[in-house]
Amino acid sequence: MPTGTLVSDASSVEQGERITFSYSTPPSTVAPKNWVGIYADPGNGPVDQRYVGPSTLWEYTPLASGTVSFFSGALAPGNYIAFYLADDGYAWLADPVRFSVRATPQTAPPVFRDAFGRRGPGPGQFSSPAGVAVDARGQLWVADTGNDRVQAFTRSGKLVRVLAGRLDAPQAVALDNAGNIYVADTGNNRVVEYSWWGGFVREFGAGELDNPRGVAIDTAGRLWVSDTGHQRVARFDTRTGAALADVTEKVSSPQGITSDGAGGAWVVHNGRAASGNVAVVRYSAAGKAVASIGASGGLATPADVAVNAGDDAYVVMPGYGGVAQFRAASRCRADFGTDGPGALSSPLGVAVDTAGQIFVADAGNHRIVHFGVPV
Repeated sequence: MPTGTLVSDASSVEQGERITFSYSTPPSTVAPKNWVGIYADPGNGPVDQRYVGPSTLWEYTPLASGTVSFFSGALAPGNYIAFYLADDGYAWLADPVRFSVRATPQTAPPVFRDAFGRRGPGPGQFSSPAGVAVDARGQLWVADTGNDRVQAFTRSGKLVRVLAGRLDAPQAVALDNAGNIYVADTGNNRVVEYSWWGGFVREFGAGELDNPRGVAIDTAGRLWVSDTGHQRVARFDTRTGAALADVTEKVSSPQGITSDGAGGAWVVHNGRAASGNVAVVRYSAAGKAVASIGASGGLATPADVAVNAGDDAYVVMPGYGGVAQFRAASRCRADFGTDGPGALSSPLGVAVDTAGQIFVADAGNHRIVHFGVPV
């Protein structure tokens, strides 16, 4: 008879939600490679305490007691069973636990509202715009990559400000709570900070970054930078300018970044295309990968991500020419921007304002497109 315990925190989860198991085993059976495995029910689980088939998800549980969590985005809707097993083997340490996974509900996609901008070098015009961000006043800041500048607009498209003169092919922009602007100055391999009124403040990462393509400010005021050429996410203290610990766990050609509102960030990766494992990965404040979007499918050449207050994530895909909407850490709920007046061509950036309105940098059409949630 098993002498340990295994208990789940839920009997049913929606695709992408976390399910956590608490485990314990007597000291005599503690081993570094004790583990918890998830199997389809019925399926390949070691019901006779012998190998039958591979698990769907698994994690080592080396302590006498603790917790282990799984994100269910890779699991199809249906019934599952979790086994607590001994030392890389299949002997039960506890009675198994059954749970179910519910399908991600589909939703009506956002609809086209309006657009502004056209190709050109003049004020309010664009050349392959990339990153876009929304400030506390609802103004849109756009990395106008081909024109080596950043432009700010009202939501209706009225030009407010232009930052230029020091930039080379900027690809992303972010703002802090004070309204300061941080620009991924991609061609100069650095990040440039401007004050809220547009004056140059300082630079980050000069001589350290290679092809930075995304920037974000987290809730602690730290600057996150997709250091694409070095296959890492660099971080800096915005008060002192000092470099902080890099994020390297599960990083592969990082692109756009957005704060997760909890001290961490979501980072787009598209360097795993050869294996079909592109994804948007969520990192904790400590830099640990804790969730992902699209690892089980639904993404093609992702470039940027934005997350609204309701935890819906919007991922732009230039190769696909559209935007995929996910419930954060789940499967695709809808896609949009593929036809009609809002049809996108090589979209590279996306932002969401506090009202849930979505703004996409439509690089191939040299404009900004506004989508709204259906009413």
